[in-house]
Amino acid sequence: MELEEMKSLWEDMSQKVDQQKVLTDQLILEMSKERYENSIRRISVPETLSAFICFAAVFFLISNFSLLDVWYLQLTGLLTIVACVLLPILSLKSIKKLEAIDVSKGTYKESLVNYAKAKVRFMKLQKISFYTSFIVLILAVISFGKIMKGINVFTMTEKLNWLVPSGIGVLFIFSQWVLKKYKKASDSANKILKELEE
Repeated sequence: MELEEMKSLWEDMSQKVDQQKVLTDQLILEMSKERYENSIRRISVPETLSAFICFAAVFFLISNFSLLDVWYLQLTGLLTIVACVLLPILSLKSIKKLEAIDVSKGTYKESLVNYAKAKVRFMKLQKISFYTSFIVLILAVISFGKIMKGINVFTMTEKLNWLVPSGIGVLFIFSQWVLKKYKKASDSANKILKELEE
């Protein structure tokens, strides 16, 4: 084989190896992107369902607001409506920021920094929602108790003796479970981003 032929053959092989490396890198990026989106979806799907439940509760409260015939019942109904609108919207907005991170664009460092900021914002909001949900539960029990059963819990304290503590207990267990699931999903997304560095 002539020297020129060997040189040409070597260049061809070198180009093929380079192309193969580019394809492999693209494949890894696409797979990482898909895994990242799946991790965020484990948070966004339950949050979207929760938002629909909250909006249905708001619709129910507004439709039956006239049954809250005393000012303090109207105030609890109004506060329940505000909380059921505001908390899901803030939560969905923070999830949108997590979803907006495209691991296949920009550098690894940019993706990691953007993710870290969005995650801190999301987890902070979840903790606020966790503590606020206990107040919202009490407000909802008062509002829905009056609308659905005609009960004014301010005048029937024996109902509060078991209803509110048991509701708070159930909510506490459920909220802890949800926070653990969200932390696991966000840690998984973080791990995927860190793998891109390697």
